[in-house]
Amino acid sequence: MEDQSRSRRLQQKIGLLMPAVDAASRRMWTHPHSDRMYVEWLKTLHGTIRATVPLMLAATEQCVARQGDPVADMLGRYLSKHIREEYGHDQWVADDLVVAGGDPAELWSAVPGPAIASLVGSQYYWLRHVHPIALVGHIAVLEGNPPGPGLAADLASRTGLAGDAFRTIVRHSHLDVQHRDDVLRLVDRLPLGAALEDLLGLSALHTLRGLIEVMEAVADRVEADVPAAVAG
Repeated sequence: MEDQSRSRRLQQKIGLLMPAVDAASRRMWTHPHSDRMYVEWLKTLHGTIRATVPLMLAATEQCVARQGDPVADMLGRYLSKHIREEYGHDQWVADDLVVAGGDPAELWSAVPGPAIASLVGSQYYWLRHVHPIALVGHIAVLEGNPPGPGLAADLASRTGLAGDAFRTIVRHSHLDVQHRDDVLRLVDRLPLGAALEDLLGLSALHTLRGLIEVMEAVADRVEADVPAAVAG
């Protein structure tokens, strides 16, 4: 296994939890009230996406502070480009929510739950108190499996919502292909030792577990609300 690339080893680790991620996703999108699921998912997604650029800015600060660290130097250059590519994606989600019939004011008034706090907050801990390379594991998960080209149309059919409610998914089905390739190339180029590679994998696995918890929390909330909505 020693001749495997570092990115391949990372992808294999990610693959260990993908069946559980897929199962949590199916629970949402095969639900009879998938339209409610989608609105709740957009609210939750906004809670993570709005943290994307701030997380990368925090990691960039740590890279700058680590003078003489070649990993931090290369990572900082990658982040400076990727920040520009990710700017404004939270507004895409807000726009989709409006089309789906949700209230965008809720995106900022609601307090994100503990699943989101754990998913995002762990990255702040690792990048500040261990090494900013941890964020690359997080990014490799979030952008390593781009939405399929037919996902938006499939969800529109399942939910009965207008196609314009899925513009964020459509855009990411194109953008994340390049972003996935960029982050995997970075992983192979970085001069990582065993400890930093372990941190990279730990961060990726934690992100996968966090995504599962986030999706399960969305499904739990909708399923708890549906009986009350039906009765009303």
